[in-house]
Amino acid sequence: MKKATKHILALSLIKGVGSSFIKRNIPLISSYIDNPEMLSSIGGKITFEQFNYNLETAQSIIEECDRQQIEMISILDSNYPKTLIEIKDPPPILYLKGNTKLLNRAVAIIGTRNSSELGNKIAEKVGEYFSQNWSICNGLVDGIDKYSVFSNNKVLPNVIGILSGGLNYEHTSSKITKQLADLVLENNGLLISENEPNKKEDQFSGSKASRIQAGLSIALILIQSKVSGGSKYTLKTFSELNRPLGIIQFSGNSQYENDELFGANRLLAEKEINGLLEICGIKKIENIRTREFTTISNKEDYLLLNEKIKVANKVYS
Repeated sequence: MKKATKHILALSLIKGVGSSFIKRNIPLISSYIDNPEMLSSIGGKITFEQFNYNLETAQSIIEECDRQQIEMISILDSNYPKTLIEIKDPPPILYLKGNTKLLNRAVAIIGTRNSSELGNKIAEKVGEYFSQNWSICNGLVDGIDKYSVFSNNKVLPNVIGILSGGLNYEHTSSKITKQLADLVLENNGLLISENEPNKKEDQFSGSKASRIQAGLSIALILIQSKVSGGSKYTLKTFSELNRPLGIIQFSGNSQYENDELFGANRLLAEKEINGLLEICGIKKIENIRTREFTTISNKEDYLLLNEKIKVANKVYS
């Protein structure tokens, strides 16, 4: 294990040294990574004693990852995803299990956990189509997440699951996530977390993990969500990135036109950037970088969005 990973992990364990702090100070941290005394001088938040104390904890986490065959990537590593480092607070350490070749071609497919039968059918079709060329990325929870990666009683190929707990998921995750995570690994997929292997998910970890889904993905597709639904957390991070956004639109369908479960879809399809402002509670329109909005109603729209994703992918290749 590279010394840099151990040192970044030790830094991230210090109270007050969050993901944003580490990103802002990457040049200094990179310069001082082999010099703990100089690292402790950055930003006035780090002490030499804290850093040294955390090195022991970091070493124990590294050893636990080795036992569980979990790979670790630090924000200083050359293989850290270029897409993810663009968000305001990229995880200092990524924990990975499975096929890491899927990392750099992810498309997020998201939506409500309380999905309708119509939403589930759409999620299946969208997942099947885009998994042919891209990695499908979401949180492996019930509802739209599940149906966008699960078809004919099996998980699709090319699936990335962003877990809100650690990758020892038999002990850290919900029942649905455990079941899907097993199937993802069996089908040569990939699991990712920003948490040490044995940390359990909690009421806040899901919304926090959503920023990883958004940041990792070169495009995002919203299948079904209320205006106030949890998809707003992923959309908010994604809105700060200049990448294509797809929105399921089913004009003329009674459920789509009237059900609050499609409320976010209708708002985005109608208002685009101003819709993002409302859904995500963003105050200033200049804070939104998303400019490519594609409503998806038929196969021609699939093809159009797929071409936009190819263009976006070239930026990170």
